[in-house]
Amino acid sequence: MKTITELFDFKGKVIIISGAAGAIGSEASRFLSSLGANIVMADLAEDKVKNIATDIEKETGNETLAMKVDFTEEKEIEELVKKAVEKFGKISAVVNNVGWGANTPLFGSDSQKMIDGYKLNTLSAYNLTKFCMPYLKKEKNASVVFSGSSVGITPSPEFIEYSTAKAGLLNMARSMAVASGPEVRFNSLIIGTVDNGESSKEAGYTQEMLDNVVKGIVMKRRGMPADIAQAMAFLLSDAASWITGVELTVNGGGVYKSKMPTS
Repeated sequence: MKTITELFDFKGKVIIISGAAGAIGSEASRFLSSLGANIVMADLAEDKVKNIATDIEKETGNETLAMKVDFTEEKEIEELVKKAVEKFGKISAVVNNVGWGANTPLFGSDSQKMIDGYKLNTLSAYNLTKFCMPYLKKEKNASVVFSGSSVGITPSPEFIEYSTAKAGLLNMARSMAVASGPEVRFNSLIIGTVDNGESSKEAGYTQEMLDNVVKGIVMKRRGMPADIAQAMAFLLSDAASWITGVELTVNGGGVYKSKMPTS
């Protein structure tokens, strides 16, 4: 039986992470690099992702590749995979993390906005995974993780573009899992409210809203990027080698409301 250190040894692994300049993506890159992996970091924010990659290399001593990628453009995703293989010779795992969605009322969207939400949050993951599959199939315990969201599994009329796209993402991951059998594993995280800096405010939250959310969470705090990064590492690790096609919920216990409210 493997030791805990052996189960979480990523030495020699090459992992592509999309949205790697954001709070969760950068923390996942840093954590997986600290476990021995070489990380391919891709994000639209070129300077930011390259600076983070440089810092990670200094911290861990492991190599990175940082690239500017617009994940709504299929050709740019294909070029990312090409460059990753040219540098490292293989791809061991993928973290489909890129995604974003603003507050949009149920009937306040339009066709183009709905399509744009799907392209960024769902189609990006499809294309990145598709281009990586020939290389993933060659690797032992190859794994793909998707950043899902609680809004993708519950009625979320306040985020109709984002929630619809995330719901599609989850079913796509399940379909990939059953089609790929023992060759490649596919799992998703159902991510709750995370403290990801300014992104929450850009999505339409005020500090008062965030404070009210925290009051209802069982663990009485928002998640930290490290909480999500550690869950990603588990699903990618040898410790999860018999886990595929599942959604792991990481949300601090969720929001609980008494069935017998006092007010």
